[in-house]
Parts: sequence; C-alpha cells; structure tokens
Amino acid sequence: MGNPNQATQWPIVWAAFGAGVVAASHIGKLPPALSDIRLELDAGLVMGGWIASMISIVGFAAGLAAGAIADRIGVGRVIVFGLLALATGSFVGTFAVTGEMMLAARFIESVGFTSSTVTGAAIISRVTSDKDRRWALGVWAAYMPIGFAGMMILSAFTIHALGWRTVWGVSCAISVLWAIVVLRVTGDWRRSQKRATGGTSILGNIRMSLASIGGILVAGSYAVYAAQHIAMMSWLPTYMADVYRASVIVAAAVPALVLIFNDGGNYAAAWAMGRGYPIWLLLAIGAGGMALMEIGMYSSATPDALKLLFALVFGIAGGLIPASALAAAPVYAPTPAQIGTMSGLMVMATNAGQLFGPPALAAARERAGSWEGTLWLVLSLALVGLTLAILSRPMERRAGRV
Repeated sequence: MGNPNQATQWPIVWAAFGAGVVAASHIGKLPPALSDIRLELDAGLVMGGWIASMISIVGFAAGLAAGAIADRIGVGRVIVFGLLALATGSFVGTFAVTGEMMLAARFIESVGFTSSTVTGAAIISRVTSDKDRRWALGVWAAYMPIGFAGMMILSAFTIHALGWRTVWGVSCAISVLWAIVVLRVTGDWRRSQKRATGGTSILGNIRMSLASIGGILVAGSYAVYAAQHIAMMSWLPTYMADVYRASVIVAAAVPALVLIFNDGGNYAAAWAMGRGYPIWLLLAIGAGGMALMEIGMYSSATPDALKLLFALVFGIAGGLIPASALAAAPVYAPTPAQIGTMSGLMVMATNAGQLFGPPALAAARERAGSWEGTLWLVLSLALVGLTLAILSRPMERRAGRV
C-alpha cells in the first residue's frame, strides 16, 4: 500500500505529521481559555462543552466522506486546504463576541481539522515502505498529544499575559506557515498523485470500506476512547480550578502532563506493532487499562497524589489506542485506493467521541452534582471499547491472511 521497493519519503512523513500537530493545537488551545471565554461570551457550562467539542462536528458528520473525497481528488490538495481552513476559523474566533459566533468559528476549524487529520494518515501510508508503515503510523498518532499538550501550555502562559484572543491569532499564523511548509515539501509528490487520481468513485470507496466489519469495530473502540480522553482533557482545567482553586497555568500543567504520558503510550504502541503485536490486543490493553485507572481517579476515597498517578497511567493506557486504530486503516482497507477512506472512518470515529464526550461529561456532572458522580459514564465507555477490541480479533487475523 506504500512503496515496498523504494525508500520511505521521510520529509513528506514529517510534513504530514506536523500538519496533524498543528490541527491538534486548535483543540489544545481551548481548555485553559474555556473559563475566560465562557465568562466573556456569557456561555453556560453545557454551551462551553459544545464550544470545546464543535471542532469535531465535521469529522463526526462527514469524516468517512472526507476520506473518500480525498482519495478521489488527491490527499495532498486536501491537507493544504485543511490547514488554511484552520487558520480561517481561528481568525474568525479571534473576534467572537457571542457564544454562537465562537461556535461558528469552531465549525470552520472543524472543516480544517477533519481535512488535515484524514489526509495525514493516508499520506503517510502512501509514502512509506512496507517495513516502515506501521511504525510511522504509530508515530503519526502522537500528533494529538503533542499538539494538544504543547498548545495547552502555550495557551495558558499567553492567556495569563495577553488574553485568549492572542492565542487564537497565534494559532492562525502557525496554520498559515505550516501550509506553506507542506506546499513546498510535497510539491513533486502532489503533482504525481494528481496524475494518478481516478479509479473507484467516492460512493464506491465508501461502500467498500463500510463492508469491513473489522474496521468498523476498531473505529468504534477508537470512538469511545476519544469520548473519555477528550472529555477529561477539556474539563480537567475547570476541575482543577473548581476543586483546588488552581491558577490557569497549574490547571493547564496537569492535563498537559497526562498528554505527555499519552504520547508515551503512542510510541509504545508503535514499538509493539513494529515487532508484530496485533492491533486488537493493544486496543484491548488500552481500554482495560483506562477502565481500571478511572475507578481510582473518580473515587472520592483516593488520595490526591494517587489520583495524579492514576491519571498519568490513564494517559499511557489510552495512548495505545489511537496509534493502533490509525495503523488499522491500511490493514482493513479493501485496496490501497481506499486507505484515505478507511482513515476517514477512523477520523469520523474519534471525532464522534470528541464531539459528544465533553458535553456528555458536563451533563453528567450537572446531574450528579460532583465530578466523582461521572464515573458510571466513563467506565461504561471503557468497557464498550474493550468489548469491541476483543470482537475485532478474528477479523484482523483474516485481514492479515488476505
């Protein structure tokens, strides 16, 4: 599905990876700013949850179609479009004066986020040799924790000194600059891809990809992971401020630390897949580990220091899942022509989790009256992910034989 006879095109791999990091930074910039945005724009708790998750709306609604379109018209074009859409949404958000206007800005960013993340994995799949592909896709999955955590820390310091609107302006500039980088690095490759564009129709790519039951099970496991992970990352700064009266910088530092450990889980999965460990097993270990850590994290009887330890291990366990799920795209794609479409299915799944996770956790918190009362929600999601991973085992073995 890549090029087994020629060397991997590493400059293009890193350009695509950088695009993913930039896309993830548009999610990471929000949590430290969410309290200030809610106050300034007069947005309630649930509206804040929707502002946090709106960036995932297009990926949820049209991730599969976006992947199929990218397969058809060229993934190189679409990734550049995505970066420019991210810049546009961030620019609009800089001038938001109501919660509704911020939602509109985040919708535009959602178009860019989906375009960038669907195509990043597909590009890496196509420019890597067979021996490098699983490792490279495992590393690709680290775009989320790196972009999320890095921008969360930068956002916290910038908000403290200059306000949240400056963060949105910086995000706009970074996205434009990386679009220029991608254009320069991928120029020759994009032109060769344009000449090769054609083949199966968009609807044909979608039908062929949806026929892969194993791919759907993996995508489901990825979705429930994302719902838990993004909800926790989005609301942890608010939790730190509410419960511990932590400053903006301290409240951002804890989730950023969790994300660093999550990044470690990504690399652990890449290492394991490079040595032949099956995808379903890594998904199952990740989901089971998250479930166990959530019991400790959300229990009122757990000491604060131990809660932090549970949160860090939660990050490592969860990090096994995105790397494994994204590496599943070329495994379950019916042919190389559907890699982008299958990647779109994975992006659609993670965006579904990102879209519904933060507002669902906010609603559960309001109903329960405490953060500890939300354990039933996150634990249920983790157990669903574990079940789906185990069910995908025979499908992965069958796909490997094919």
